[in-house]
Amino acid sequence: MSTKRRAPHPPDPLRAQAERQVAEKPPGDLENLRPDEIQALVHEFEVHKVELTIQNEQLVGAQQTQKQTNERFRRLYDSAPTGYLTIDSDGNVVEANLASARMLKVSRARLIGRKLSDFVVAHCQDRWHLAQRDLREVRTRLDFTLELVPAKGGAVDVQIVGTLAGSQGGRPREIHLVLIDVTDLRRTERALQTAVVAATTAEERERRKLAADLHDDAGQLLSLASLKLHALADAAETQRGVRIAELEELLVEIRRRISSLSFQLSPPLLHDVGLVPAIEWLAQDLETSHGLITKIVEEQELDIDENTRVTFYRAIRELLLNAVKHSGVKNVSVRISSEGEMACITVEDRGVGMPPRAKRHGFGLLALRERVEQLGGSLETRSRRGSGTTAEVRLPASPSDLEEGER
Repeated sequence: MSTKRRAPHPPDPLRAQAERQVAEKPPGDLENLRPDEIQALVHEFEVHKVELTIQNEQLVGAQQTQKQTNERFRRLYDSAPTGYLTIDSDGNVVEANLASARMLKVSRARLIGRKLSDFVVAHCQDRWHLAQRDLREVRTRLDFTLELVPAKGGAVDVQIVGTLAGSQGGRPREIHLVLIDVTDLRRTERALQTAVVAATTAEERERRKLAADLHDDAGQLLSLASLKLHALADAAETQRGVRIAELEELLVEIRRRISSLSFQLSPPLLHDVGLVPAIEWLAQDLETSHGLITKIVEEQELDIDENTRVTFYRAIRELLLNAVKHSGVKNVSVRISSEGEMACITVEDRGVGMPPRAKRHGFGLLALRERVEQLGGSLETRSRRGSGTTAEVRLPASPSDLEEGER
């Protein structure tokens, strides 16, 4: 049987160095060693060899564990939803995870080596420069916001947490950055601010409207009452009884109109009995004052909390007053219903319809829509010239027996 000759191992530099050191030593007096001493020496060599083998296996195991740990960290680093960047002393990106590359809409290979300032909008460049300076000279941690422009697409608002890395071998210290996309949060904050301003403006309009109603109605009657008082002072004795009777009738009318206005804004029936009786009273009042005939085609009393009930009532009042002003007809229908978890009211007329822009730019409808949307509902209006207008308000049907904290 032929034996395959093994290829010679490549020379080991460490072994060659050890052989040279052994050769330089003076020869030992091995001839004088007894057999038992030689056996003990061989045993020591064997033990040392086993120790080296065990140490080598432990070193290989530690290297394998370190490799697995590094791989696990790399996977976590790349799969994290938050962007991570490392920049050097010149502001160049030296390390980046996949989330930061996606945020800046550029491949990681093209992101490495570029300056982060290339992605910073012009009006944030000074802020970025000062943040780098503060991190290197003053602080070791800093929170700030930048507006970045990705390679493709619009700008994004990014909340950044920067930390200064430890010094290694006298090299300039790197900066680690955590990037969180807060574009949607900023958009929501701006929308909330706009809604607050709009709600404040709508509230101020309501106050002016109430002041105008009081001035045009009760205010004029009070002026007339003042004139009658002066006339009473100058009236002859035989005419005073008639003047006093006229004044009493005028004061009764003033009280009635003020009561009617306060009832329209918030009738006690709404809180004590429910939405349907309050709407019925409102319909009677508008028929008396404006000649509008309101037919409630469905009288389902909704199981809703007081806040929703008040919103529904004010919505119906606003829509009925719009019908008085713009519909050109004297008949309106109101439907009250519920659909699953949503309560719904519908006000419909067969009048002239609203112009397309009126559905968006009416002050009353604008304030009503903002209020309804704040409660998680919606207001939809459908109108065609000559075919009338239909307005539908939908709100979450919160049970009226919920505790205040649950609401």
